[in-house]
Amino acid sequence: MNNGLDKIRVIERAELSEENYFKSLLAQAHSKDLLGDDDIERLQYECLTLLAYKTERYNSGDSSSIRVEKAVSIMDSNLFTIGLWLKTYKDPDYAAAVLRKASINDLYQKGRKRIDELVSVTKAVHKKLLGELIQTQNEFYRLTIEDGINGFFKLYYADFAAQEIHISADYPEYNPIPKFEGIEFMNAYVNALYFENEFCRNFSAEDIHHLLCGYAEDYRSLLINIYELVLTAALGCTIAGTDTRRLDINDTGKEYLRHIFSIMPYSEIVITIRQAAKELTCRFRCQSGLARYIQNSLPLIAGKIETAAREHTLDRIFFTPDFPENKPKIIFSYGEKMDDEQYRKIINEIAQCRVSQDKIAIIKQHIHSLADLEDILLDADLTTGETASVLSVLNLAEIAALLKRYPLMPQIDMIDLREEEQLLRKNLYSFIRRLSQEQQKAIVKASAAIEEA
Repeated sequence: MNNGLDKIRVIERAELSEENYFKSLLAQAHSKDLLGDDDIERLQYECLTLLAYKTERYNSGDSSSIRVEKAVSIMDSNLFTIGLWLKTYKDPDYAAAVLRKASINDLYQKGRKRIDELVSVTKAVHKKLLGELIQTQNEFYRLTIEDGINGFFKLYYADFAAQEIHISADYPEYNPIPKFEGIEFMNAYVNALYFENEFCRNFSAEDIHHLLCGYAEDYRSLLINIYELVLTAALGCTIAGTDTRRLDINDTGKEYLRHIFSIMPYSEIVITIRQAAKELTCRFRCQSGLARYIQNSLPLIAGKIETAAREHTLDRIFFTPDFPENKPKIIFSYGEKMDDEQYRKIINEIAQCRVSQDKIAIIKQHIHSLADLEDILLDADLTTGETASVLSVLNLAEIAALLKRYPLMPQIDMIDLREEEQLLRKNLYSFIRRLSQEQQKAIVKASAAIEEA
């Protein structure tokens, strides 16, 4: 029999804000009578005294001419720094008791040292991460991990803007980070990317590349999380008994995964992938930190598997690697352009025509290269019907070449394009859509294989 009594907590840690820890701790401690009115008044006065000192330092001795916005930012920086120290006390009740006795200045100085420690540790992890970075063609990966994070350290101003991040962390970490700020966020972010990179290092860059090509051939320009796709594939291979090291879930493996997950409730999906994750961490001899990170990723993956199984879209979760280098290539030339003076004459001649048939006749008579035809389609202010008439005389290879230059894209991605380019894309899409299914498939396939000479 356990005669010990569990400590009853007055303030629950989950009730406190990660972003505004000090403020939320004060509010909770006051509302639950751990701090009295006199305590709150003293702490507020000392916070204002600290602000006056910091603004004077920021303004090189002149505290009377500082913008309100900057004064607010410095106050936020001070409160962030104090909160960072108070977070070192795991028990919020104890942190509230510390507030009754400690001065704001003392808490700030301890928080400031804590910032320096986190900066040092985070830089060390970042340096190690850069030294072990996986090779990938995804443009966001190295750009964020190298330039973005270095940019944070270059701009971070712990004395007066400790709460700011300054950069946009474009590459997304997989496991959600709490709403941290400043160096606290960057420390969590760098550690997350370190663990993700560490797991991916168990696989060759070539196999990761082929896996990502199976997800999307243009993955290089997509904002995706590489670790998620690699871990999911590794779990799928382990469960299906296919080649885990190659991340190769073949058709038989995918069919097996479809079969078992289609009949599993969420609880069993979690158990199944946890067992597979345990096998992976043992096989790759993952250290405890990485093993915990992987375990924290599993509920997210299990949720996606459950949804995909219900919607019959597991092929989007477990997919086969693709090898674009083995696909046939079509070398295509747009041809030579006519001289500028001759081109202007043709454009003027088309502009003077009132009848569509006359415009088409001029184009057929004078335009003999796809390079010139592309310019005409952009510059001649043709209607949708006129554009369709011009496109109808082209062969499928030429249509595919135009599609390569003007691929179909979501409406939101067309915002930055010129009006003429937007119109050409719309007209081209409209024309292709009216073709037979066989012709559409052939055009899309040929477009993907085209390389310009």
